[in-house]
Amino acid sequence: MSRSLSSDPPNRILQPGSPVVSSAGAGSAKLGRPRKYSSACMFAVLTIDSLTAGSFTPLSLLYLTESTHTSVAHIGILLTIANLIALPLPLWVGRIVDRWGAKPVVLVAQVLQAVGFFGYMFVSGPTSVLAVATMEALGRLAFWAAIYALISSLTDGDADPRARDRWFGISGALRAAGYGLGAALAGFALSVDSLALYRWLIAINATLLTVAAILVLAGVPGSGASPSKPLEGRGYRVLLRDSPFLALISLNTVYALCNMLLSVGFPLFIASALPSLIWAVGPLLVMNTVVQAVLQPAVVRWTRSLPRQVPLGMAGVLWACWGLATLSARHVPEALAAPACIVAVLCYSAAQMLHAPASTAMASDAAPIDVRGRYLASFQYSFSIAGMIAPLMFTSLLAVGADVPWVVISAAAIGTIPLLMAVAPRLPAAALTGNRNPTHRAP
Repeated sequence: MSRSLSSDPPNRILQPGSPVVSSAGAGSAKLGRPRKYSSACMFAVLTIDSLTAGSFTPLSLLYLTESTHTSVAHIGILLTIANLIALPLPLWVGRIVDRWGAKPVVLVAQVLQAVGFFGYMFVSGPTSVLAVATMEALGRLAFWAAIYALISSLTDGDADPRARDRWFGISGALRAAGYGLGAALAGFALSVDSLALYRWLIAINATLLTVAAILVLAGVPGSGASPSKPLEGRGYRVLLRDSPFLALISLNTVYALCNMLLSVGFPLFIASALPSLIWAVGPLLVMNTVVQAVLQPAVVRWTRSLPRQVPLGMAGVLWACWGLATLSARHVPEALAAPACIVAVLCYSAAQMLHAPASTAMASDAAPIDVRGRYLASFQYSFSIAGMIAPLMFTSLLAVGADVPWVVISAAAIGTIPLLMAVAPRLPAAALTGNRNPTHRAP
């Protein structure tokens, strides 16, 4: 039976919007620093994390291959093993966040990543690569499993019911800018093709992550000395019984697949199906970064009066348009191929700007406060699963035909709309509107 917007989900004793202070946000009501200072520190941390990821990912295989004299295939296997080792970590992180708050986890995550990047400077063989890559992967997954719980805790006391959307929108813009700047730095380093320069860039990344850890420690409010204890028996079992939220995770996995195919599939498609446009890949990716970085806050302002399922539905339509416009570039006159790709990437950018803040804010407000860390850590698995599926899915479909991946992704994007319409009414009202003032308690 479907739940109405105002009905209580099963086994939820503390509803989203309950005035009880959770461990993730304990102490956030007692901020000893100006809010603008805390916000600046938080956004600087997000930018640094994205910049370091953007600058290292494109050159990681080349650097590790040259610095260890190990084959690319072997390095790829080692990095895959490291990511698999780290994959279960978010489940544990969610429990820690609910018990001790998100700030300690984010702090440790930045330290782990900093140590990992310092370690990359001294790798000498497969064993050291595996050890360092595992440490960096643990830090990266822990960061993304906890960061949205920390942002949510900072917005718990905000009078604006759509404050989460605003914060997540700004963080998305800064992530796009940071990743784009990092990718540009990596491109410059790759053009020089110097192992010494690669090491300098890695050293800068390690230093920036150390700065980020200091900013988290000194500038970001977090849990107090005595965080509230989660209610006994309310762990992942309540999440596993929450079928609407599990459906939301499944739905977001499809959105995440759409999101990742721009970087995973679009360059490969252009290189194999439209080689005359290979020159346009870099400028198009830069255009996407600039559009998101500049327009994301405006998109959040424009959609703040809409229920969150509306921008998500619009994102599904726009991702379908992105796939069809990309496909059309093969079937229009050559003079129109580049404009078709421009339209396609603009559709992608618009979809991403609609999806990113609304989906994360919806997940945050759908979670019971006392287990919000577990909920948001589990929600991040939609991106992890999509990241594992996307390369294999795209290359397999591309082998069938150049148009096939875009037909499939467009159909999947449109298919999210009826699922979204079915799931949305079964989520708590706060998940759709951001209004966390009403208090409901299960009998």
